[in-house]
Amino acid sequence: MTPRLPLLAAVCRAALAAAALLLAAAPGPAAVPAEPAPPADNQDGPPSTRDERIVLRPGQADLDAWRLPANYRKPDGSFDQAAIVAHEKERLPVLNQRLGARLRIAETTHYLLFTDADAPTADKFAAWSEALYANLGRQFGIPADERIWDGKCILMLFATRAMFESHARAFDGFGAPGVRKAGAYFAWEARPEGQPQLVHICIPLDTRDERRLQELFAHEGTHAFFQLYKRPVDLPRWLHEGLAEYMTVVNDPALRPRKLEWSRAIARSRQSIRDVLASAPDDTFAYPAYSVSYTLVDFLLAAGRDKFKKFVERLKTGADQDAALREAYGFDLAELQRRWYLYVNEYVSAQR
Repeated sequence: MTPRLPLLAAVCRAALAAAALLLAAAPGPAAVPAEPAPPADNQDGPPSTRDERIVLRPGQADLDAWRLPANYRKPDGSFDQAAIVAHEKERLPVLNQRLGARLRIAETTHYLLFTDADAPTADKFAAWSEALYANLGRQFGIPADERIWDGKCILMLFATRAMFESHARAFDGFGAPGVRKAGAYFAWEARPEGQPQLVHICIPLDTRDERRLQELFAHEGTHAFFQLYKRPVDLPRWLHEGLAEYMTVVNDPALRPRKLEWSRAIARSRQSIRDVLASAPDDTFAYPAYSVSYTLVDFLLAAGRDKFKKFVERLKTGADQDAALREAYGFDLAELQRRWYLYVNEYVSAQR
């Protein structure tokens, strides 16, 4: 079993308490309307309120199949991607033995699917995975031949919640409280720069709602993509979550009205979003902050997709947010907040 890892995402299940966390530091009277808390299984909330993000460090996996293969480099020094993929496949019998599972393998251009779901469900996820990957490239102007992760992203789909939780505890270091809260997660198998960077995604199929499953995958799949895009460097929490929520809407435009509700209320009452903009990757994130993050990304993309790509790429080089914004857009975080108010109040609020 891998050692217990810190969980770098938090769950806020009471919407009123979450609003207080987001708005406490803001001046002026709060004008955010009361909203019922998400139900216990959170089926009406965004998947981002249930996900977890973990980082696997070198040496934490105690199994050979989770290490790099001895032949991961070619004679010219480049990575042998075929050798890495072949080694990733060696995880399957280990998983089945340790979990008492009957996982099968399916393969697409960019993903390995390990699943005990029925064949039609596996086929749907295979199609969704490549559609999402292609859509991410189109949305953000990323060439189709640009490699995002090494090997293939392993997409683990468990037919039961119990098997999902068993895997999370046995292989990804979740403790009992964390695994009960996790709805889905992606894990970056972090190694020093200059070595292959791998990632896997785990989703329980404990809902029959196909639309919900597709939303969960779009969210976690976007996290995995942008975690490793260009360099394995963390983006600000709001940007990571905003991108993930944005792509769920690209995938299913009918989700947009629900994801706008909190932003409209917050912008209308001029509540500060400084805490959202200052959020670190491991900060607690309140329920309404996902809506704010989504509309921040929506605004920045509307202001110029080339500018947005430059902003992300500057962050990936290690620039701070103010410097990256100034280089890409010509304004800083304070001005971003001012323009976000205008965008949400004048444009988003006019939409129905």
